[in-house]
Amino acid sequence: MSLRRLLALAVLPLAAAIACHVAYAPKALYPISADTLRLSALTGTPIDARSAVLLLSGSEIVPGQSENFDFALDIDANGNVVIIPRTKVLTCTSLCQLGIAFPSAPFDSLYDAPERGYVYDSTKTVAPGKAVAFVTKATSCIPSNISTYDVYAKMVVDSVRMSDRAIFIRLVTDPNCGFRGLVPGIVPKH
Repeated sequence: MSLRRLLALAVLPLAAAIACHVAYAPKALYPISADTLRLSALTGTPIDARSAVLLLSGSEIVPGQSENFDFALDIDANGNVVIIPRTKVLTCTSLCQLGIAFPSAPFDSLYDAPERGYVYDSTKTVAPGKAVAFVTKATSCIPSNISTYDVYAKMVVDSVRMSDRAIFIRLVTDPNCGFRGLVPGIVPKH
């Protein structure tokens, strides 16, 4: 048997495995969403104020009325925003892991969520204008060998108004489980 034929036979199983993997790879179904939100600080505001965010839907949540959120926001004495994971606000009874990363890319240039560099379930402070990336676990995502519970998002604090403790943010969320795309309006490929 010739060396060429032997190499061809060796490569065939690898090519078939790659083709199968691509054919059965998960496909994103939903466009990436973007929104501008006005939230209230967790402290120093009425108890029914929307101080928390659910990343999967990009919704504003009242922490005292629902435990279905990923993080709450507060304001420190210097006017910086404090990101408080759900595990630091209440006792968690389901999947609650939140990863926070501070990528070097500006918010508008962050096209994909980072693969690494997340700090999990820790309170973090962010100044207005600094991009933040998130990875969270969503119970509505069905894990399998080709998908995960992971939902990715990015946020930037546009401004803080101390007089009423309001926080203005821009939020981009990829609602497709396991996909890391962060370009609003498109259905991601990876």
